[in-house]
Amino acid sequence: MTIPTGLATPHNDAPISPWSWLALAAVLLAGLAWYWFSSYAVPHCDARETVASVTDGKYSLDNIKQAGYSWSQKTRGCLATVSQDGKPLQFAWTITRVEGRRKSRLEYDHAHEGIVQARFGHLAWHGGFAPQGQPVGREAMLAAMLAGMDALRGKPLFHVNLVALLSPQHYREIGDIEPLGPCKELSPGVVSCRLLLARNDLASPAGTTVLARSVLQQGEFTFQRGKDGKHWSVTPQFREELAQAQLQ
Repeated sequence: MTIPTGLATPHNDAPISPWSWLALAAVLLAGLAWYWFSSYAVPHCDARETVASVTDGKYSLDNIKQAGYSWSQKTRGCLATVSQDGKPLQFAWTITRVEGRRKSRLEYDHAHEGIVQARFGHLAWHGGFAPQGQPVGREAMLAAMLAGMDALRGKPLFHVNLVALLSPQHYREIGDIEPLGPCKELSPGVVSCRLLLARNDLASPAGTTVLARSVLQQGEFTFQRGKDGKHWSVTPQFREELAQAQLQ
């Protein structure tokens, strides 16, 4: 076959140019970024796999909706209702994609609907949770409060009678907390923070048959920085602060 004048003869062994490799890498990175930062990284609240995972096929969910999606944390907050004896009960959970050494997995975690609404109702511009509770932070607050509960009770208490649907990390007297804003400095190293608490020890012993229920409280709690400048603990007013917290 005659090659038309002016056209280069193709060469199958010609090396791919660096620009082609860069273009291919850019396409792959763009695809990964789209998947990672889009909502498809975590199943939606009403997805079949989501409903099957949180109900285990034992009951049905109605009015499923999303409370919010934190794409930087790869966590979705979900709300729904479930019926028991003809009465609708509020139901909430989170879905998080957890990265492992070789592959990721999905983690479903049941929660109090008030906590979910507060946490996912104030997402920051960068896709994460709003920096509430600074300078202490949610995790440090919860650890300090559980240590405070141990000091009040004399030993750790776990509410193992809660329905198994409740995640194990929520079996303590205080199942979860959510800061409602930045903390206020009262004195050097001492701050006051307004919090929502999911209290398991205040819940009725006659729990529901489909989900564990906790009681929501709101109140002001003080924390003091440790001598190491890193760790936080509750103050001697902790018992009084618990008693003054208002039921929601």
